Amino acid sequence: MDSLTQVVLGASVGEAVLGKKVGNRAPLWGAICGTIPDLDVLANFFTGELNAMVMHRGFTHSFLFSFIAAPAIGFLIHKIYKEKWGSRKEWSFLAFWALFTHPLLDCFTTWGTQFFYPFSNYRVAFNTIFVVDPLYTIPFLICIMVVLFLHREHKWRGVWNKWGLILSSFYLVITVTNKFVAEAVFTNSLHNQGKSVVRLSTYPSPFNSILWYSIAEEPYGFDIGYYSLFSSNQNVSFTYIPKNHNLIEEAKKENNRVVEKMEWMTKGFYVLEEQDSTILWRDLRFGILNGMDQPLQNPQYVFTYKLVKENGEFVDIHQVSPDNEALNSEYFGKFWRKIWGD
Repeated sequence: MDSLTQVVLGASVGEAVLGKKVGNRAPLWGAICGTIPDLDVLANFFTGELNAMVMHRGFTHSFLFSFIAAPAIGFLIHKIYKEKWGSRKEWSFLAFWALFTHPLLDCFTTWGTQFFYPFSNYRVAFNTIFVVDPLYTIPFLICIMVVLFLHREHKWRGVWNKWGLILSSFYLVITVTNKFVAEAVFTNSLHNQGKSVVRLSTYPSPFNSILWYSIAEEPYGFDIGYYSLFSSNQNVSFTYIPKNHNLIEEAKKENNRVVEKMEWMTKGFYVLEEQDSTILWRDLRFGILNGMDQPLQNPQYVFTYKLVKENGEFVDIHQVSPDNEALNSEYFGKFWRKIWGD
Protein backbone atom coordinates (compact mmCIF):
# COMPACT_ATOMS: atom_id res chain seq x y z
CA MET A 1 0.00 0.00 0.00
CA ASP A 2 1.00 3.67 -0.24
CA SER A 3 3.23 5.25 2.40
CA LEU A 4 0.44 7.20 4.14
CA THR A 5 -1.61 4.05 4.64
CA GLN A 6 1.36 2.18 6.09
CA VAL A 7 2.05 5.10 8.47
CA VAL A 8 -1.57 5.03 9.65
CA LEU A 9 -1.57 1.25 10.09
CA GLY A 10 1.74 1.32 11.98
CA ALA A 11 0.53 4.13 14.24
CA SER A 12 -2.69 2.29 15.05
CA VAL A 13 -0.84 -0.95 15.79
CA GLY A 14 1.61 0.93 18.01
CA GLU A 15 -1.28 2.52 19.89
CA ALA A 16 -2.97 -0.85 20.37
CA VAL A 17 0.21 -2.40 21.77
CA LEU A 18 1.54 0.32 24.06
CA GLY A 19 -0.56 3.49 23.77
CA LYS A 20 -2.17 3.26 27.19
CA LYS A 21 1.23 3.14 28.88
CA VAL A 22 3.37 5.58 26.87
CA GLY A 23 0.79 7.79 25.11
CA ASN A 24 1.59 9.30 21.71
CA ARG A 25 5.06 7.79 21.76
CA ALA A 26 3.46 4.48 20.81
CA PRO A 27 1.74 5.61 17.57
CA LEU A 28 4.83 7.67 16.70
CA TRP A 29 7.16 4.68 16.83
CA GLY A 30 4.51 2.44 15.33
CA ALA A 31 4.36 4.79 12.32
CA ILE A 32 8.15 4.83 12.03
CA CYS A 33 8.43 1.05 12.22
CA GLY A 34 5.54 0.73 9.78
CA THR A 35 7.55 2.56 7.11
CA ILE A 36 10.86 0.72 7.62
CA PRO A 37 10.07 -2.19 5.23
CA ASP A 38 9.67 0.28 2.36
CA LEU A 39 13.21 1.57 2.83
CA ASP A 40 14.20 -1.15 0.38
CA VAL A 41 13.46 1.45 -2.31
CA LEU A 42 16.90 2.89 -1.46
CA ALA A 43 18.23 0.09 -3.64
CA ASN A 44 17.29 2.33 -6.58
CA PHE A 45 20.42 4.38 -5.88
CA PHE A 46 22.78 1.40 -5.92
CA THR A 47 21.48 -1.08 -8.50
CA GLY A 48 19.92 -1.13 -11.95
CA GLU A 49 16.18 -0.73 -12.37
CA LEU A 50 15.52 -4.44 -12.71
CA ASN A 51 17.36 -5.47 -9.54
CA ALA A 52 15.76 -2.62 -7.62
CA MET A 53 12.28 -3.81 -8.64
CA VAL A 54 13.08 -7.41 -7.75
CA MET A 55 14.41 -6.34 -4.34
CA HIS A 56 11.36 -4.18 -3.58
CA ARG A 57 9.02 -6.00 -1.24
CA GLY A 58 11.66 -8.67 -0.82
CA PHE A 59 13.53 -9.44 2.41
CA THR A 60 12.32 -6.36 4.32
CA HIS A 61 8.76 -7.48 3.61
CA SER A 62 9.25 -11.03 4.84
CA PHE A 63 7.97 -12.37 8.15
CA LEU A 64 11.58 -13.29 9.01
CA PHE A 65 12.66 -9.65 8.83
CA SER A 66 10.04 -8.76 11.46
CA PHE A 67 11.50 -11.31 13.88
CA ILE A 68 15.09 -10.23 13.24
CA ALA A 69 14.62 -6.43 13.25
CA ALA A 70 12.12 -6.08 16.10
CA PRO A 71 14.50 -6.87 19.01
CA ALA A 72 17.13 -4.47 17.65
CA ILE A 73 14.61 -1.67 17.17
CA GLY A 74 13.10 -2.33 20.60
CA PHE A 75 16.54 -2.10 22.19
CA LEU A 76 17.24 1.18 20.37
CA ILE A 77 13.95 2.83 21.40
CA HIS A 78 14.44 1.66 24.98
CA LYS A 79 17.86 3.34 25.06
CA ILE A 80 16.57 6.55 23.44
CA TYR A 81 14.12 7.02 26.32
CA LYS A 82 16.85 6.07 28.82
CA GLU A 83 14.71 3.16 29.99
CA LYS A 84 12.04 5.55 31.31
CA TRP A 85 9.09 4.72 29.03
CA GLY A 86 8.26 1.05 28.56
CA SER A 87 10.50 -1.99 28.74
CA ARG A 88 12.76 -3.29 25.99
CA LYS A 89 10.44 -6.28 25.59
CA GLU A 90 7.39 -4.02 25.18
CA TRP A 91 9.08 -1.85 22.56
CA SER A 92 10.27 -4.96 20.70
CA PHE A 93 6.70 -6.27 20.74
CA LEU A 94 5.44 -2.97 19.29
CA ALA A 95 8.14 -2.98 16.61
CA PHE A 96 7.35 -6.55 15.63
CA TRP A 97 3.64 -5.95 15.04
CA ALA A 98 4.25 -2.68 13.18
CA LEU A 99 6.80 -4.42 10.94
CA PHE A 100 4.74 -7.57 10.50
CA THR A 101 1.42 -5.93 9.58
CA HIS A 102 3.08 -3.87 6.83
CA PRO A 103 3.80 -6.82 4.47
CA LEU A 104 0.63 -8.54 5.63
CA LEU A 105 -1.40 -5.66 4.20
CA ASP A 106 0.76 -5.59 1.06
CA CYS A 107 -0.20 -9.21 0.40
CA PHE A 108 -3.68 -7.98 -0.54
CA THR A 109 -2.34 -5.69 -3.29
CA THR A 110 -1.56 -6.42 -6.94
CA TRP A 111 2.20 -6.03 -6.54
CA GLY A 112 2.26 -8.45 -3.64
CA THR A 113 5.19 -9.26 -1.37
CA GLN A 114 7.80 -11.96 -0.87
CA PHE A 115 6.36 -12.78 2.53
CA PHE A 116 8.21 -16.12 2.85
CA TYR A 117 11.62 -14.89 1.69
CA PRO A 118 14.33 -16.34 1.86
CA PHE A 119 12.61 -19.72 2.11
CA SER A 120 10.63 -18.97 -1.05
CA ASN A 121 10.68 -16.12 -3.58
CA TYR A 122 6.97 -16.58 -4.30
CA ARG A 123 5.27 -13.19 -4.36
CA VAL A 124 2.05 -13.38 -2.35
CA ALA A 125 -0.58 -11.20 -4.05
CA PHE A 126 -4.28 -11.62 -3.32
CA ASN A 127 -5.15 -8.81 -5.79
CA THR A 128 -8.10 -7.51 -3.78
CA ILE A 129 -7.14 -3.88 -3.11
CA PHE A 130 -5.44 -1.20 -5.18
CA VAL A 131 -2.20 0.21 -3.80
CA VAL A 132 -4.06 3.48 -3.04
CA ASP A 133 -7.66 3.15 -1.83
CA PRO A 134 -9.23 6.15 -0.05
CA LEU A 135 -12.07 4.06 1.40
CA TYR A 136 -9.50 2.02 3.31
CA THR A 137 -7.24 4.88 4.37
CA ILE A 138 -9.45 7.90 5.13
CA PRO A 139 -11.68 6.40 7.89
CA PHE A 140 -8.56 4.81 9.39
CA LEU A 141 -6.71 8.15 9.29
CA ILE A 142 -9.60 10.00 10.96
CA CYS A 143 -9.68 7.50 13.81
CA ILE A 144 -5.95 7.69 14.51
CA MET A 145 -6.00 11.51 14.34
CA VAL A 146 -8.69 11.58 17.04
CA VAL A 147 -6.57 9.21 19.13
CA LEU A 148 -3.60 11.58 19.00
CA PHE A 149 -5.64 14.41 20.54
CA LEU A 150 -6.86 12.36 23.48
CA HIS A 151 -4.96 11.76 26.71
CA ARG A 152 -3.42 8.30 26.98
CA GLU A 153 -5.77 7.41 29.84
CA HIS A 154 -8.91 8.81 28.19
CA LYS A 155 -11.58 6.10 27.97
CA TRP A 156 -12.41 6.91 24.32
CA ARG A 157 -8.82 6.71 23.07
CA GLY A 158 -8.80 2.94 22.87
CA VAL A 159 -12.31 2.90 21.40
CA TRP A 160 -11.37 5.17 18.50
CA ASN A 161 -8.28 3.12 17.76
CA LYS A 162 -10.23 -0.13 17.81
CA TRP A 163 -12.78 1.30 15.40
CA GLY A 164 -9.99 2.30 13.03
CA LEU A 165 -8.66 -1.25 13.03
CA ILE A 166 -12.14 -2.76 12.74
CA LEU A 167 -13.28 -0.54 9.85
CA SER A 168 -10.07 -1.03 7.85
CA SER A 169 -10.11 -4.81 8.41
CA PHE A 170 -13.80 -5.00 7.51
CA TYR A 171 -13.11 -3.11 4.29
CA LEU A 172 -10.39 -5.62 3.39
CA VAL A 173 -12.95 -8.41 3.83
CA ILE A 174 -15.32 -6.51 1.52
CA THR A 175 -12.63 -6.28 -1.17
CA VAL A 176 -12.12 -10.05 -0.99
CA THR A 177 -15.87 -10.60 -1.39
CA ASN A 178 -16.03 -8.14 -4.28
CA LYS A 179 -13.21 -9.98 -6.03
CA PHE A 180 -15.07 -13.30 -5.85
CA VAL A 181 -18.24 -11.70 -7.25
CA ALA A 182 -16.39 -10.00 -10.13
CA GLU A 183 -14.40 -13.12 -10.92
CA ALA A 184 -17.59 -15.17 -11.20
CA VAL A 185 -19.01 -12.66 -13.71
CA PHE A 186 -15.80 -12.72 -15.78
CA THR A 187 -15.72 -16.52 -15.74
CA ASN A 188 -19.33 -16.82 -16.90
CA SER A 189 -18.83 -14.23 -19.66
CA LEU A 190 -15.76 -16.01 -20.97
CA HIS A 191 -17.57 -19.35 -20.92
CA ASN A 192 -20.62 -17.92 -22.71
CA GLN A 193 -18.38 -16.43 -25.39
CA GLY A 194 -16.56 -19.72 -25.95
CA LYS A 195 -13.12 -18.44 -24.96
CA SER A 196 -10.40 -21.07 -24.52
CA VAL A 197 -8.94 -19.66 -21.32
CA VAL A 198 -5.69 -21.01 -19.88
CA ARG A 199 -5.93 -18.99 -16.67
CA LEU A 200 -7.79 -15.98 -15.35
CA SER A 201 -6.71 -13.24 -12.95
CA THR A 202 -8.73 -10.26 -11.67
CA TYR A 203 -7.60 -6.95 -10.20
CA PRO A 204 -9.24 -3.85 -8.69
CA SER A 205 -9.04 -0.71 -10.79
CA PRO A 206 -7.38 2.41 -9.30
CA PHE A 207 -8.67 3.88 -6.02
CA ASN A 208 -11.70 1.58 -5.58
CA SER A 209 -12.96 -1.99 -5.27
CA ILE A 210 -16.10 -1.57 -7.39
CA LEU A 211 -14.65 -1.55 -10.91
CA TRP A 212 -12.67 -4.71 -11.67
CA TYR A 213 -10.24 -5.57 -14.42
CA SER A 214 -9.61 -9.09 -15.72
CA ILE A 215 -6.86 -10.77 -17.71
CA ALA A 216 -7.87 -14.03 -19.36
CA GLU A 217 -4.94 -15.85 -20.91
CA GLU A 218 -5.41 -17.73 -24.16
CA PRO A 219 -2.68 -19.69 -25.95
CA TYR A 220 -1.50 -16.74 -28.07
CA GLY A 221 -2.93 -13.68 -26.35
CA PHE A 222 -4.96 -12.13 -23.55
CA ASP A 223 -8.61 -11.07 -23.28
CA ILE A 224 -8.92 -7.84 -21.29
CA GLY A 225 -12.24 -6.90 -19.70
CA TYR A 226 -13.79 -4.51 -17.16
CA TYR A 227 -16.79 -5.06 -14.90
CA SER A 228 -18.42 -2.81 -12.30
CA LEU A 229 -20.35 -4.29 -9.39
CA PHE A 230 -22.91 -1.53 -10.02
CA SER A 231 -23.52 -2.72 -13.58
CA SER A 232 -26.73 -4.56 -14.46
CA ASN A 233 -25.09 -6.01 -17.58
CA GLN A 234 -23.11 -9.12 -16.64
CA ASN A 235 -22.05 -9.94 -20.18
CA VAL A 236 -18.54 -8.49 -20.23
CA SER A 237 -16.97 -7.31 -23.49
CA PHE A 238 -13.34 -8.33 -23.93
CA THR A 239 -10.49 -6.89 -25.97
CA TYR A 240 -7.99 -9.37 -27.37
CA ILE A 241 -4.28 -8.46 -27.25
CA PRO A 242 -1.66 -10.78 -28.81
CA LYS A 243 1.22 -11.89 -26.59
CA ASN A 244 4.07 -11.62 -29.13
CA HIS A 245 6.19 -13.67 -26.71
CA ASN A 246 8.11 -15.00 -29.71
CA LEU A 247 10.13 -11.75 -29.60
CA ILE A 248 12.13 -13.09 -26.64
CA GLU A 249 12.14 -16.75 -27.62
CA GLU A 250 15.90 -16.86 -28.19
CA ALA A 251 16.63 -15.04 -24.92
CA LYS A 252 14.48 -17.55 -23.04
CA LYS A 253 16.41 -20.44 -24.57
CA GLU A 254 19.62 -18.82 -23.38
CA ASN A 255 18.19 -18.37 -19.85
CA ASN A 256 18.70 -14.63 -19.97
CA ARG A 257 18.47 -13.31 -16.40
CA VAL A 258 16.55 -10.16 -17.40
CA VAL A 259 13.84 -12.17 -19.14
CA GLU A 260 13.67 -14.69 -16.29
CA LYS A 261 13.27 -11.96 -13.66
CA MET A 262 10.69 -10.05 -15.71
CA GLU A 263 8.62 -13.18 -16.24
CA TRP A 264 8.79 -13.89 -12.52
CA MET A 265 7.85 -10.34 -11.61
CA THR A 266 4.90 -10.07 -14.01
CA LYS A 267 3.78 -13.67 -13.36
CA GLY A 268 3.54 -14.22 -17.10
CA PHE A 269 0.87 -11.55 -17.58
CA TYR A 270 2.65 -9.42 -20.16
CA VAL A 271 2.65 -8.61 -23.86
CA LEU A 272 5.58 -7.55 -26.00
CA GLU A 273 5.91 -4.95 -28.71
CA GLU A 274 8.78 -4.04 -31.00
CA GLN A 275 9.41 -0.37 -31.71
CA ASP A 276 12.48 0.92 -33.55
CA SER A 277 14.38 -2.33 -32.93
CA THR A 278 13.60 -2.06 -29.22
CA ILE A 279 11.40 -4.54 -27.34
CA LEU A 280 8.83 -3.06 -24.97
CA TRP A 281 7.58 -5.23 -22.12
CA ARG A 282 3.99 -4.32 -21.20
CA ASP A 283 2.89 -5.38 -17.71
CA LEU A 284 -0.81 -6.21 -17.92
CA ARG A 285 -1.50 -6.60 -14.20
CA PHE A 286 -1.97 -2.90 -13.53
CA GLY A 287 -4.30 -2.23 -16.41
CA ILE A 288 -4.47 -0.09 -19.51
CA LEU A 289 -5.25 3.61 -19.15
CA ASN A 290 -7.52 3.65 -22.21
CA GLY A 291 -8.58 0.02 -21.83
CA MET A 292 -12.24 0.98 -21.46
CA ASP A 293 -12.32 2.26 -25.04
CA GLN A 294 -14.13 0.05 -27.54
CA PRO A 295 -12.49 -0.71 -29.87
CA LEU A 296 -9.10 -0.31 -28.17
CA GLN A 297 -6.57 1.61 -30.26
CA ASN A 298 -3.02 2.55 -29.31
CA PRO A 299 -3.27 1.10 -25.78
CA GLN A 300 -1.52 3.06 -23.02
CA TYR A 301 -0.25 0.64 -20.41
CA VAL A 302 0.29 1.77 -16.82
CA PHE A 303 3.66 0.00 -16.67
CA THR A 304 5.93 -0.45 -19.68
CA TYR A 305 9.61 -1.39 -19.63
CA LYS A 306 12.18 -1.12 -22.40
CA LEU A 307 14.57 -4.04 -22.53
CA VAL A 308 18.09 -2.62 -22.57
CA LYS A 309 20.44 -4.53 -24.85
CA GLU A 310 24.23 -4.62 -24.90
CA ASN A 311 26.35 -6.79 -27.16
CA GLY A 312 23.27 -8.61 -28.35
CA GLU A 313 22.11 -9.52 -24.83
CA PHE A 314 19.43 -8.06 -22.55
CA VAL A 315 21.19 -6.57 -19.50
CA ASP A 316 18.61 -4.37 -17.77
CA ILE A 317 15.28 -2.56 -18.14
CA HIS A 318 14.20 1.05 -18.30
CA GLN A 319 10.70 2.11 -17.32
CA VAL A 320 8.81 4.05 -19.96
CA SER A 321 6.14 6.52 -18.85
CA PRO A 322 2.71 6.34 -20.52
CA ASP A 323 1.56 9.09 -22.84
CA ASN A 324 0.48 12.05 -20.69
CA GLU A 325 -2.41 12.65 -23.07
CA ALA A 326 -3.93 9.35 -21.88
CA LEU A 327 -4.47 10.88 -18.43
CA ASN A 328 -6.88 13.67 -19.28
CA SER A 329 -10.35 14.74 -18.18
CA GLU A 330 -11.91 12.46 -20.80
CA TYR A 331 -10.17 9.44 -19.27
CA PHE A 332 -11.37 10.26 -15.74
CA GLY A 333 -14.87 10.85 -17.09
CA LYS A 334 -14.92 7.42 -18.74
CA PHE A 335 -13.45 5.87 -15.62
CA TRP A 336 -16.10 7.42 -13.38
CA ARG A 337 -18.95 6.39 -15.69
CA LYS A 338 -17.55 2.86 -15.90
CA ILE A 339 -17.58 2.56 -12.11
CA TRP A 340 -21.27 3.42 -12.09
CA GLY A 341 -22.04 0.73 -14.61
CA ASP A 342 -22.16 2.76 -17.83
